[in-house]
Amino acid sequence: MKIATVSALCLAGMALTSVSVYSLTPPGGAAATASVPPTSVPEATAVVAAAPAPEGSSFTVGTTLTVDATLGNKAWLRGRAGDTYVLLEVKGQSAGKATVRPPVNLAIVIDRSGSMKGRRIQNAMLAASAAVDRLHDGDVVSVITFDTATQVVVPPTAIDARSRASIDAGIRSIALGGDTCLSCGIDQGIIELEKNRDRVERMIVLSDGDANAGVRDVPGFRILAQRARDRGISVTTVGVNVDYNERILGAIAEESNGQHYFVEDEGALSRAFSDETEALTSTVASNTEVVIQLAPGVELDRVLDRSFRRADRAITVPLGALSKGEVKTVLLKIRTPAITEGSAAVAGIELNYRDLVSGGPAHAGGKLRADVTDDATLAGQIDPAVGARLSRSETATALTEANQLFSQGKIEDARKKLDSEARRVREAQSLATKAPPAKKPAIDRDLAKQAEVLDRANNRFKPGEKSDATNPFQGSNEGKGAVRENGATIVDLRK
Repeated sequence: MKIATVSALCLAGMALTSVSVYSLTPPGGAAATASVPPTSVPEATAVVAAAPAPEGSSFTVGTTLTVDATLGNKAWLRGRAGDTYVLLEVKGQSAGKATVRPPVNLAIVIDRSGSMKGRRIQNAMLAASAAVDRLHDGDVVSVITFDTATQVVVPPTAIDARSRASIDAGIRSIALGGDTCLSCGIDQGIIELEKNRDRVERMIVLSDGDANAGVRDVPGFRILAQRARDRGISVTTVGVNVDYNERILGAIAEESNGQHYFVEDEGALSRAFSDETEALTSTVASNTEVVIQLAPGVELDRVLDRSFRRADRAITVPLGALSKGEVKTVLLKIRTPAITEGSAAVAGIELNYRDLVSGGPAHAGGKLRADVTDDATLAGQIDPAVGARLSRSETATALTEANQLFSQGKIEDARKKLDSEARRVREAQSLATKAPPAKKPAIDRDLAKQAEVLDRANNRFKPGEKSDATNPFQGSNEGKGAVRENGATIVDLRK
C-alpha cells in the first residue's frame, strides 16, 4: 500500500467515517441497485413514540439513536437548478444502556498465510485472545484461520469459566500455511456465525496481504460482503503492514457495514480487536437503516462511502449496529430542480432501528426543506459541517492522485497536487468560522487533521527514494494522520 493511499485511508473515517476514498455508487449510477426493495418497517403500533417530525434545512431527532440531518445549501437560487448535498449523522447516545445486554456472536478470522510469519502471527493470536477476554459469559465465539483453505480452530463456543481456557488453547495452536484465500475465510466465518442466530453478529477479519486464491477482485468481494450484510453480519477488517490490499478490505467493510482499520505496527492489533469487542458489547441499537425519500424533481447523483438500495425515489442505507457514542455518516449528492416561489421540499428522512435500550423497534424522522432566495451569495454558502465532510473526501482523492503521480516519477506534479489541496483546506478552515458553536470544535479538528495529513504526505515525497512507495514509513512508527497509541499506530478507516 503506497504512502498517499495510506494518508487517504486515514481520512476515510469516513470511518468512514467511515470510509473512504471510494464512492459506493456502482458503474452506471444508483440504478444498479434499484431492484432491491427497502427493508420493511415494523407496524406503527409497535414503534417507540417519537417527537413530532421536525422540518427545515437541518434538524436533529431521535432517542437512543439520533439523526442529525443537514442540507449542503440552506437556500436555493430562485429559478435555478443545481447540485447540493444531504448529510446525515446517526449517533448512539452515550446515556443509553441496554435493558438486557444483547448476546454476542463473534467470528474471528485470521490470515495464517506464509507472510504472517514471526511477530505478525504471534500478535494476531494475542489480539484474538484479548478480544475473547472482553466477551461475557454466554457470548459465542468462533475462530477460523485461512491460507489456501480454511481451518475452524475454535468452533462456535459459548463462553464460560470452563471454555475460556480451551478457546485460548485453540488460538495458540494456530500455525502458518501457504497462500491467501481471503474469501475462503469469510465464507467459513459466515457458516460458523449462522449456527447461532438471534444475537448481535460480527466478524473480525485480519490480513496482511493480497488475495491470491479464491475471489480476487473488488466486485467479487463486494458481493461476498453483501451476502454477509443481508444475513445481519457486519464484517470488520484489519489490514496489517503497508502492503495489504486496502481496496479489498475497505470494500468488504463498506458493503457489510463494518469498520476498517489500518494497523501500521502489529503491536496495535490488540487495541484494534479490543475496540471492536468493546463496541460490540456496548451496542444500543441494531438493524439500523436510514431511508431518504427524495421529493419530486430532486434526483440522486451519488451516495458517497456507503452501500445502498434504491426503490423508485427511496434510497435505503443500512448502517447495522451502533454502540454508545458511535457516529456513522451518510453523504448524498443530489440534483435540485428550479424553484420560483416559497420553499422547496428536498427529502423525507426516516431512521429505523431495533432499540436495545427500550427493548423494541424504534423510528424517528423529519423533512428537509430549502428556502428560495434571490441572493446568489446566500445560495452559494455551503453548511460548514457538510463542507468539512465533503472536504475529507476531496482531500483523500487528492492524496490518491498524488500517490499515482509519485509512482510515475512525477514528484513535482505530486507536490503541486498536494499544495493545491492544502490551499483548498485552508479556505475551508476560514469558512468554518461561521459554524454553529456546538459543531465548530469538531469541524475545526476535522479540517486541522486534513491539513496535517497533507503536510506529512508532502514531506514524504522525496526525490530518488523509490522504496518510499513500498515502505513509506521508513522505520517510523507514525502513520500520516494516524492516532498515536502507546508506541503503535492504529487508524479506524470507516465510520
